[in-house]
Amino acid sequence: MLKMIAVGNLTNEVELKMNEAGDKPYAILRIASDRRYRDKDGRKLTDFISVKVRGNLAERCAAFARKGCKVAISGDFETITFANEPDRQPGFLVKANDVEFLSPRCIEDTAAFKEQLPV
Repeated sequence: MLKMIAVGNLTNEVELKMNEAGDKPYAILRIASDRRYRDKDGRKLTDFISVKVRGNLAERCAAFARKGCKVAISGDFETITFANEPDRQPGFLVKANDVEFLSPRCIEDTAAFKEQLPV
């Protein structure tokens, strides 16, 4: 079994989509993660990682995660190929089992959350 853990910032807003059968939501998250070291010219190195979340986890991400939020993800590693683009290099995708939100909630999110609480 291969398990991957990554921490980084979301590069875009979370967009919920439906699978082909139309019964389960999913989303592709892109996170940017800086390396701990710099290149020989002193520049910071950043990796961009694609993460697929499904079901309730995708819905929670869409509800609470925003562009720029720091998240920690863990899941399985999957190699992806591009059948319609044979010259394109294979890539990888993390199929998330867990997403942890590390950024404090935005002020608007906190206000909306408090409005939902029973009195």
